[in-house]
Amino acid sequence: MRKVSIGIVLFLVLNALSVFLTYGTCEAAKILYVGGVETGNYSSIQVAINDASEGDTIFVFSGTYNESIRVNKKINLVGKDKNSTILECNDSEYYAILIQVQGVNIGGFTIQNGTIGIYVVGYENASNGNNITNNNITNNFGGIYLSNHSSNNLISGNIITQNKGEGIRLYGSFNNKINGNIITENRGFGIRLWELSEYNFISKNTILNNLNGITLRRWSNNNVISENDVLKNTKSGISLTYSFKNNITKNNVANSTNGIYLEDSSKNTISENYIAGNYRGICLYDSFNNTTVADNIFTDNNEDIWDGSRSFKTPGFELIFVVYAILLTFLFNQKRSKLLFRKQ
Repeated sequence: MRKVSIGIVLFLVLNALSVFLTYGTCEAAKILYVGGVETGNYSSIQVAINDASEGDTIFVFSGTYNESIRVNKKINLVGKDKNSTILECNDSEYYAILIQVQGVNIGGFTIQNGTIGIYVVGYENASNGNNITNNNITNNFGGIYLSNHSSNNLISGNIITQNKGEGIRLYGSFNNKINGNIITENRGFGIRLWELSEYNFISKNTILNNLNGITLRRWSNNNVISENDVLKNTKSGISLTYSFKNNITKNNVANSTNGIYLEDSSKNTISENYIAGNYRGICLYDSFNNTTVADNIFTDNNEDIWDGSRSFKTPGFELIFVVYAILLTFLFNQKRSKLLFRKQ
């Protein structure tokens, strides 16, 4: 019996040692350094990413880095100072930073002179749950793009300015949070939601001096636009086209051609907004059905609420339709009469 007991004890000890060795040899998350003066630091951000493991942090010292970056593993990419850690995009690539995986954190950079500053690719749920915070994104064609079912991403605390197209664009993306950003002087849209971008939260942003402020297009439904300062945008502060069941509330919308503009969009709620100094405060263009407009404050607009519809819905169109129907009926009867005459 003693030999059996010793055998059992030895088995348990060896098994415990095996477990210890297995888990004890797992590498803890590392910090990889790029730039700076220390020996062994990387000179390229992309090379550091290639050498990193899941969960590692790449810390980038101040400097200008001429490269385009592909992030294909879950890492933290941190710049020392967003004003002095500069990513100058390689013009041969479509993006400055491409995110292809989930759970990436990026912050502390100036990202400039590229086609797209940060491009989140979301096909097959590949790139969800990312945090893009505290960056300057400037002088690109587009600032931040989320595409193809990207979800549960956070875009917060960024300054997005002087891009040639959109500051932020979502394409078919949902459950994302866009808050606390300064989005200014972009030549196209400050924020644009496109093609079934649903259940997103846009809040507490300053959206200033863009061509258009916040725009929802083509069945971008069930979004919340709340507590934003949407000021001095040339065309519309907030606009919806073919978008439904959105909640636009507690925004400060001022000094645009149209403060809030709806076209072919119904079942939306526009409430508790401060709407001032626009040519038209709220413009409802073929957007009558079940849109709730309540408890807004209007000041110094040329017209507070304007209702309108397209000219093709006037009685003139209906008259043309009736004439066309009569003509078809006449031609049908003529043909029928000829057939009956031949049979006789």
